[in-house]
Amino acid sequence: MSLLSLLGCMVGSVEAELLTIGQLKKYGASYQLHSVSIVGTVRAMQVLPPLPAFGLDGCNPLYGIAQFELIDDTGSLPVETLGSCHPAAAAELPHDGDVIELTAQIQVFAPEGHAGQAIKAVTQKIVVLQPAFHGALNNAG
Repeated sequence: MSLLSLLGCMVGSVEAELLTIGQLKKYGASYQLHSVSIVGTVRAMQVLPPLPAFGLDGCNPLYGIAQFELIDDTGSLPVETLGSCHPAAAAELPHDGDVIELTAQIQVFAPEGHAGQAIKAVTQKIVVLQPAFHGALNNAG
């Protein structure tokens, strides 16, 4: 298999249906463990310090573990980023106010002690479409 074919397969593996958060919440169970893409704004970003990764060969600690809310015109969705072996992972995370396209695996679950189901997204890929300080960067100079 050529390098270009391999890269094409890898890129194709994260292509996902573009949805709104409202659609996800309405039809969440049908997206359980599927990859979807959502465009929204990052809010309440919480980045954890590097954490030990027991049982992962050659990957200790994990960097860039984070939680945030993704908000669009139809609602909000909790998002988790599981981290990476690379120290630069935390610096590559989006910031509050950034508009992003998030590709994530959807997880639907019943929270302990609560009736009903909850939904969250686990990050696979993040593309910053518009940084929070986009206007300030364009005016500098």
